[in-house]
Amino acid sequence: MATLLLVDDEKPVREGLAAYIRQSAPFFSEVLTAKNGKTALETFEKTRVDVALIDINLGDFNGLDLIALIKKRFPSVLIVVISGYDDFEYVRKALTLKVQDYLLKPIPQSDLIKLLQDLEQRVKPTPPVVPVGQPDLAHLAYQYIQQNYPDRSVSLQQAATALFISTSQLNKLLKKAYGSTFSDLLIQYRLDKAKELLQTDLHYPISEIANKVGYEDPHYFSRLFRKKTGQSPVQYREANFNAPQI
Repeated sequence: MATLLLVDDEKPVREGLAAYIRQSAPFFSEVLTAKNGKTALETFEKTRVDVALIDINLGDFNGLDLIALIKKRFPSVLIVVISGYDDFEYVRKALTLKVQDYLLKPIPQSDLIKLLQDLEQRVKPTPPVVPVGQPDLAHLAYQYIQQNYPDRSVSLQQAATALFISTSQLNKLLKKAYGSTFSDLLIQYRLDKAKELLQTDLHYPISEIANKVGYEDPHYFSRLFRKKTGQSPVQYREANFNAPQI
């Protein structure tokens, strides 16, 4: 799963495109929006963003300048330019910044779907090659997280002990395989499970959701959720709740 940020100063375009992506590309578990460059940079500071769709014409930033700044500070982010300008100079400058694509507004639906499919393939981590006969310890550690995340006491030390390796070795393997430490993977998995509950039950108390995913203190859970997603659990539920089909 990945996070996508849409940066556009036109609210109807921004909200409409975000809604379409949420519906059509479930791989992007988070589709965030920003109305200008300042808000976009604030989002990058508090949330891991994998893909950004950025309009060239922003109120407080030239979009190309914003892209250059993001590329310098967050080089792993995949960036797509969306623009109403069919101008070769804009295209040339964007390509020099090594963006993934340059799309003209209004974006044809078929082009957008193809783009989202391509971005999904680029974002998905490539599974590490495991020599024949050797266990994939990183995968086993991730399975350990999946099986034990509700336990508030679960830790890197417990997982390392279970796999008969040191904590530093395990974190190194996880970093290589998934790009994150045990702690970060555990937090992300717990929050993903919390999102599933928030999306499917409108009346489930936040305190019970926190407890189900391994957090005793609902206030800490809410602060952590907001830090990682940019929204409180209640705001996330209001924006993403899927009523059951009858």
